This record gives sequence, structure tokens and C-alpha cells, in this order.
Amino acid sequence: MVKIRLLAVFIAGLSALHTTPSEAQTRQLARVAVSTATPHNTPLWVAKDKKIFDKYGFDVQLIFVSGGALVAQMLAAGEIQVAAGAPAALINLVAGGERVALFLGLSNTSPFTLVTQPSIKSAAGLKGKRLGTARFGGSSHISALIALEHLGLNAKRDNIIILQTGLDPERMAALEAKALDAAMLQTLATKAMLAKGYTSLLNLNQAKIPYQNTVLAAKLDWAHSKAGENFTRAVIEGYGYVFNKENKQAVKEVIARNLRLRNTEEAETFYLEALEELDRKPYPTLEGMRTVLKYVAEQNPKAASVKAEEIVDTAVLKNLENEGFFDKVYGGKK
Repeated sequence: MVKIRLLAVFIAGLSALHTTPSEAQTRQLARVAVSTATPHNTPLWVAKDKKIFDKYGFDVQLIFVSGGALVAQMLAAGEIQVAAGAPAALINLVAGGERVALFLGLSNTSPFTLVTQPSIKSAAGLKGKRLGTARFGGSSHISALIALEHLGLNAKRDNIIILQTGLDPERMAALEAKALDAAMLQTLATKAMLAKGYTSLLNLNQAKIPYQNTVLAAKLDWAHSKAGENFTRAVIEGYGYVFNKENKQAVKEVIARNLRLRNTEEAETFYLEALEELDRKPYPTLEGMRTVLKYVAEQNPKAASVKAEEIVDTAVLKNLENEGFFDKVYGGKK
């Protein structure tokens, strides 16, 4: 197989820049591909920045890769050890015969809201209109399909044109230019557009629709190895650092660097969003995965044979909980 190059927009904290050759040789290299720069990645950023991964013997490279499909290809090719992204492309891998474990739920709810032009106040107003998402098969696209069904709509039947329109900033600009009638937007972008008079037709988080938004995934053998267990321990310690209120300023500094904000104070909203979206015990959910599987199977019939129980793998997290690791990390606080 031809090696897939690590196409990255940026590499967060490349370890080789900060370690001597002898130090690097004593730690295990783990490449982690992240498909979206969002606050629910904060435990990963913190575990890297605060050298928690180092504590567990890892030389971790966090690599930003645009698009879940490419992340899935990299995982299948062995170019990365861990994928952090939407599960849809990973499900397609499993449908193609790969043995993949979705072992941690970074985001267990959809952060998207269906935002429309100010003139559209009801579901009926979306008929025949243009709806913007990011890449087809990604989290915003699946969230759009879920939102339409929840509203009693069907894209094909109701002539709703779903368009790939880039990330939140591009979708916001397209709404303002009236190139879109509606768009799926995440929390911060939604707040900005609502302040300008645009309509929130459906907030998927508030609607309590089960949805597995983002996961950590690895090949099954790696996830169940000692390396996989130690990696999970490091990530959970990252969660503990984030949820410790005494670390608020330090966490905001990490968020500001990774989101390339102008200053730490701009990270306040993202910090609060992370606290709201992250779970202290980040088990991926079977119910949320079944929702994703339903919509992936509509695009890829092979995915219909994949069961949530086959890919949601909570064995390592359960072992950690049974040994009291969560209590140790959170100091007994729930």
C-alpha cells in the first residue's frame, strides 16, 4: 500500500522540537489526527501541553487534518495510532473490514444548531431552500439529516439542497451573503448569528437527540494494548486538569494557543463550551452511535451490517473505573 502522507494544516507541539534524540528514543511515538479544531479537544491539548502524555511514556504528535475521511484512511494505513473525529468515516472503515475500536467519546452530543435566514420561522419555510454543511459524511452533515427528520422534513422529497460550504466562518459568510438559506452552526457561531437576528430553527443539543459527535478511535489491537490503556489514562488525566477550576487560566491559555486566538480572554467562551460539552466519564454511547449508523447506512449500504456494539468499545474505560482511576483523577468528586 502506498503510504498516505500526513497532510496537516498545523502540527500542535511537535515533540521533536523540544526533546533530545535520547529522550525521544525512550518514549513511544503516537500520532493523533484531529479533524476539527473545537473545544472538546481540550483534554488532548492539555495532556500534550502539560506533559501528561510524557508521564505515560509517549511522544505524542497532535496533527490537524481537514476531513474525517482522510483521518480514517490514515488510521487504516497505519500512519496514525489514534483518530479524533466524527465516527461516520470510521464506520465506513469497519464496513470495509477494518477492526477499529471507538474507545472514548470526546463529544457525546451534537453541538450544531440549524440556523436560518430571519425570514424563515418554521420547518415549512425550508422547503426548496439551500442548507449549508461542511463535508458530506461529517458531523455537520449527519446533524443536518437528523435535524431535517426531527422537523418532519426530507431533503429529497422537500427539494432541500444540501451544500458543502466549508467550516463555520464560511457558512456564516454565506448566510450573510444570502448564498445559503440555512446552515448547521456550532455554539459560538450560532450565538453570533442569533445576535444578528437569524433564526434558530432547531438546537440539536437542547432537543436531546442521542448523537455520537466525536470519538477517539484506534485499531482494535492497539486500543486493547498496554499502550492503548496508558494513552487513555493520559487523556483522562487531561480531563481532570480541565475540570479542576484552579487550572482555569492555564486551560484558557492552552485553548487560546490551539485555536490561535489573539489573547487568553478570547478563550473564555470556548472554555465554558468545553466544560459544558465534555463528560467527566467520557464513555462513547451505544444510543448515539446507533443514530449515526442509521444515517451513514443511507449513504453507504454496507454500513447497515455494522452494529454499534461491534465498534463502541468501553472495555478500557470500564477497567479504569473499576480500579478507581476516575476517583483518583477527580479527587472523589463526581
